[in-house]
Amino acid sequence: MKMKKTLLLVTAVVLVVAVSGCGIIRKNPEAIKNSVVAEVNGQVITREEFDKSFDLHKITIESQYGADIWNQDIDGRKFIDVVKEQVVEKLILERLVLEDAEKQGIEVTQQEVDQEVKAYKDSIGDEQKYLEFLKNQNLTEQEFASQVKRDLVIRKYREKVVEDATVSEEDIRKYYDENIKEFKNDRVRASHILLDTREKAEEVLAKAKAGEDFGKLAEQYSVDPNGKTSKGDLGEFGYGMMVQPFEEAAFALEEGEISGIVETMFGFHIIKVFEKTIVDPTPFEEVRDNIEAMLLYYEQEEAYSQAVSKLREQADVKTYPKNM
Repeated sequence: MKMKKTLLLVTAVVLVVAVSGCGIIRKNPEAIKNSVVAEVNGQVITREEFDKSFDLHKITIESQYGADIWNQDIDGRKFIDVVKEQVVEKLILERLVLEDAEKQGIEVTQQEVDQEVKAYKDSIGDEQKYLEFLKNQNLTEQEFASQVKRDLVIRKYREKVVEDATVSEEDIRKYYDENIKEFKNDRVRASHILLDTREKAEEVLAKAKAGEDFGKLAEQYSVDPNGKTSKGDLGEFGYGMMVQPFEEAAFALEEGEISGIVETMFGFHIIKVFEKTIVDPTPFEEVRDNIEAMLLYYEQEEAYSQAVSKLREQADVKTYPKNM
């Protein structure tokens, strides 16, 4: 009798293995869709929500970097895992903001949603293009409208959070004075010779200072890949186009003057300026409003970021990476 029971048990195990091997026993797609990737103050974020959000990011990322990006290494982690983590964090923060917005009585009417959807349709062109867009994004019209409603609530919440953000006249003037280069269109035309070591740079610098042809020295000694063909010629450039030590050295030179050795992350440079144009900065009065708008935006972003960070710190959040 014991032998018979053992035989039945073994047969059952073999049948399970055989059925599994044939692919008959599979994970339930509905169960996967409803599995929990995160809990936020007792509310769940499902795999279905996560997948829809991830798919939108996927379309954007692949259009910029190609489909091979996902297995790239980012500080010891696969790029796909980094993006998954960012997507679930975005969903967590969105859920926290919507929860707090509800507590504060922030609402969006159906009329506001309809107007926003209509504006989006108009920006695309026509109904057919709108439907094609939804299909490409794997969204139904109802799902898109729901997303629009969430976005409008978040927008209203942000507006309420940042409504007290201000910028003083003193801050506007201070920014102008401390960043005057942004409002100048000074230009130089220069060449350079790039060397791997300071010792080699000193050797070549001595030749340049002695009057040897700068272009020929660049052609002979520069390790810049373009140095051989361009003879070191960098053309004309302004502020913000070169790394800082290089820029500072170039703009400090007079026309026809050769620099000392300038060290940057790329190596050791010798610079010669051929032409230099210095112009007056744009007057403060002409750029004041633009500076104010920029600084106000930064203040608002900081205020909103702090508010959302506070919600995150106070929230009860659990994540389940294996379900992503």
